[in-house]
Amino acid sequence: MTKNTKLLKHILLIFKGVLVGFGAIMPGISGGTLCVAFGMYKPLLNVLSNPKKAIKDDGFKLLMFIIGAGLGFVGLSGLAGWLMEINSTVVTCVFIGFIIGTLPELWKDASKHKRDKFSILSMIIGFFALTAILLFLRKSTSINISPDFAGYILCGILWGLSFIVPGLSSSTLIMFFGLYQPMLDGISGFNFSVLIPLGIGVLLSVLILSRAVNFAFKMAHSKVSHAIIGIVVASMLMVVPAEMFNTTIRFVSALLCIILGAAVSYLAGYFSSKLTHD
Repeated sequence: MTKNTKLLKHILLIFKGVLVGFGAIMPGISGGTLCVAFGMYKPLLNVLSNPKKAIKDDGFKLLMFIIGAGLGFVGLSGLAGWLMEINSTVVTCVFIGFIIGTLPELWKDASKHKRDKFSILSMIIGFFALTAILLFLRKSTSINISPDFAGYILCGILWGLSFIVPGLSSSTLIMFFGLYQPMLDGISGFNFSVLIPLGIGVLLSVLILSRAVNFAFKMAHSKVSHAIIGIVVASMLMVVPAEMFNTTIRFVSALLCIILGAAVSYLAGYFSSKLTHD
């Protein structure tokens, strides 16, 4: 592998990380879904459940991705709030496109292990289970929790859940508890009274759940992989903005945003795969 090829590969990893970190801030978008979509879900699980082996196998790859995710999450949090205020429909549609563009690769990856009727059944169950959960949350009345140390630990726990459980949007849940805007302001302003409890919550969540999810992959890889595809599709469909269907112009512009997002993520995945095999 030439120096230029290595550099391009690292840039792509950082770019994917930025998209995951930035997307995780957006209401309705799941950080875990984007990690799955960009092929970083299993490496991240491995580093949490078996750090020595994961760092040995994918250490530099993970470092590049985490740097990108940090840039996207902290550095672009202010931009996220600004864009959502200007046109949340366009932003959401672009991220829907990101997910669509990676579905072919997810399907291909899941087929590496034996695919049978139980795998397909797992995918269907994953789809309908997450759909039911998200519909329940959507109809529930919001509960306000104080934006203090304990409140931001809760935010961190929810962030961790969204990365370990693909399809679960931490931003949506945090909005449900009335903590989204103060948390976003704290992140964009580098407020350590927000960042520290947020980090503690994330660590608590991922350290407890990562081993359980890794164990599930080892025991039934095909079924879990297909269930995750169902979860990813459900999370994508549930965030489709109703506003895009209001007028023909809105529908066409939203559709173009979806196509653009799909093209970007598909090409990023294609070139990343090509570089890996070169």
